[in-house]
Order: sequence, then structure tokens, then C-alpha cells
Amino acid sequence: MDNDIYTEGKAKVYKTGMSFLNPNARASRDISVAFVKALGVGKTALLDATAATGIRGIRYHLEAGIDDVSFLEINDRAYADLARNLAMNSIRGECAINTSIQEFANTTERNFGIIDLDPFGGISPYIYDLMKVIGQGSSYIMATATDTAVLCGAESKACLRLYDAMPLHNELCHETGMRIMIGYMARIAAQFNLGIRVHMALSYMHYMRAFIELKRGNGAAMSTVSSLGYVGYCNSCKAVYCDSGNVPKTRDCKACGSRLQIGGKLWTGSLSNKSLIGDVVANLSDQEAETKTVNFAALIRDEIDIPFHYSLPAMTRKMHIGSVSMKSVIDTIEKEGYKVSRTQFDKDSIKTNAEIDCVLSAIKKAQ
Repeated sequence: MDNDIYTEGKAKVYKTGMSFLNPNARASRDISVAFVKALGVGKTALLDATAATGIRGIRYHLEAGIDDVSFLEINDRAYADLARNLAMNSIRGECAINTSIQEFANTTERNFGIIDLDPFGGISPYIYDLMKVIGQGSSYIMATATDTAVLCGAESKACLRLYDAMPLHNELCHETGMRIMIGYMARIAAQFNLGIRVHMALSYMHYMRAFIELKRGNGAAMSTVSSLGYVGYCNSCKAVYCDSGNVPKTRDCKACGSRLQIGGKLWTGSLSNKSLIGDVVANLSDQEAETKTVNFAALIRDEIDIPFHYSLPAMTRKMHIGSVSMKSVIDTIEKEGYKVSRTQFDKDSIKTNAEIDCVLSAIKKAQ
């Protein structure tokens, strides 16, 4: 019997059946449970909008203290798996609903303080309808996109069609894709007079996940819209620019004069609430999460919260020199009085508020 059961945290689900479960995505679930625990909102209602086995919603109930969890699953046979998994974890079966997000959102009278969306593929078919069931006060949505080929520029036409944004297919692709996804959510939220605050965003393995707070009001919505804009990338000298606004303000590189490659519209604002992420890291340690998961969350906590990064390999190739020590580059930039850190979006890149000339100088000194 035990060979048929997968255990994760305090949850147990059957391995057999029609529901898809990826054990390699445990890091995302561990971080999500730690995030909900850090919010300290046990009395709120939570919607697991794409339940499958139900493991995420089950863990929120058993580990994060969320008493009121509802589970949506559209597939009939997967719904049967969900029902028996809820029974095995002593969760009432009537909170499982065999329907689509769209049908549920347009027929229910319920609102939710937290929504978890973890679909197969992208988020664009679901966000508009989920905004209809957002709670009246501050509410949260945790959304995962696995259509990274679309968001990262391998399928740019699909990105234009689904997210109304132009991606970048270069070393900035993962952060650009994350900010395009969040920018899309921000634009949909604004249509419902909702503003957003991004508390955490992670790019890991084959998926991107954003942890977003939603607040009602015209002021919040307008502030959100003002944080939308574009990224400009110079293929010649590797400089990066980020502007908010309805149109790109910077078209030509200020460092070398070359025409920029433009990505967006996208989110140009903050990606992290450092205090809350610190609590997430502490909770992960308490949950005895894998060391690599704790270290990844700590990397996000320590990452400088500014848009975009510099790829050291891209810059050394352009300079026709060999690889350099990242530590040496970081140390040199810090000595110049600038902020600098590693980034989750690319292990060979740095984030810094230094200008491109300072970064290039630091690379030369690190040879």
C-alpha cells in the first residue's frame, strides 16, 4: 500500500491514477507553503484553481493552517483521484468541485483571499476569470507559467498573441519573461480596479511563479499601470535600459549609440518584499526543506531589487577576453560604492546599480 502513496510535507497522495504530479516541482510547493505561512492569514478562504492530485491545497490546509480550501479540477477521472486524496488526508470532500475555472468564476458567489494557479502551460486563459473571485480586502494570487518558450522568446509570435508583449530571446530572457507575465497580470487586474504588489517571483527549472498581492481602488490600479514599461538591450555593448511608460523612451544606446532591441510591455517595478521573503526562508528551514530550496530562496532574498542584469559571459565574449571570476567583479564594483549581487535569473549574471562603463572596467580588472 505504501508503495502506491507519495508523501510530501504532511500531505499524502496516491501515485496511481490520472492526475499529473511532478515530484521535481516540490521546491515550488515548499516555497508556496512557506509563503502562505508567512502571510499569517489562516482564516481566509483559499482556492486551488488547478488542483490535479490536490497536493498543494492539502499542504496549505495541513501545514499553513488554511481551514477553508476549495479545489477545482475539470477532468472527470482526475477529479476522482482528487476526491480519494482528500479523503486520505481527512479533508471534507464537498470542497472539491468538478468544473472549469471559467464556469466556476462565472457562477459562484464566493470570494477568495488566496488563489493558487498552477496550470499546464500559460496563465493567460485564466487570469481574467480569477479576478472575478478575488476577495474584497487585500488578497493574493500565486500563479505559475510553464510556457517559458513563449515568454522567453523562442515563440515570440505566441507571446504577442497571448501576452500582448514582445519577449527577448537572449541572456535577459528569463527576467523579461517573468516581467511580461507579471505585466499581463497587472493589466488585467487594473481592468477590475485592482492594483498589484509583487512580494516574490521565482524562475526555476522550467517554470516561472509570481506571488502577488491585490488591492482594490483606483489609486492602486493607476499606480500599477504606471509601473508598466519596456526593456532596451544593446547587442553591441550589452548595456541594459528599463523605462516605464506607454512607449519605449530609450531607443538608442547611451553608451555606444547602437539601436536597442526592445522588449515589453512588462512590469518594471519591484519583484520582492525582502522582509516577507526572509520569513519564507525561515519557514523553509523549519519545514526541513531541501538545502538547495532554502539556498534558492535565500538567493532571491539577497538579490538586488532592480530591473535586469548584466551577463558576464556575454560581455567577455564581446570584449574578446576569457572568462573572469564573478567574485572579483563583484568585489571591484562594491569597492566603487555600488550595490551588486548575484541573480536567480542567470547563474553567470550580476545585478548592479552601476553603469555599464563601471561593469566593463571591473571585468577588465578581473582578468
